[in-house]
Amino acid sequence: MKFNLSLKDTHLEIIEQLKEKHSISSSEEIVKRYVKSALELQKDDFIFDSRREICTGGCFASEPQFEIDMDDSDFDKLRRVFENYRTTANSSGFSEYATVEEEISKTIRCIINFAEKEPDSISI
Repeated sequence: MKFNLSLKDTHLEIIEQLKEKHSISSSEEIVKRYVKSALELQKDDFIFDSRREICTGGCFASEPQFEIDMDDSDFDKLRRVFENYRTTANSSGFSEYATVEEEISKTIRCIINFAEKEPDSISI
């Protein structure tokens, strides 16, 4: 599934650090590898809990940065994660977004935050 990935400047900086760390030149490739690894951990509460979900720099401050061609299976898993952590009357979670692309981007931003804060917990 191809879509435009919306990121904030801080996420672009983290991606650059991860590319350097792993000697990978493609931003798309590093994101896809970290997404796949995070999903395979099957520890969603650890990755997407409320302290990682908290927005920095404004929840809706991200902008489309590059097109990414995500594996359909991973894309569907990211959609399910977003749905599981959506804000409800009983919980504070992911805010509403206007498009599925923005929802998936939010979920990926959480994975990027996780990769930065817990580097020993995820590997590619």
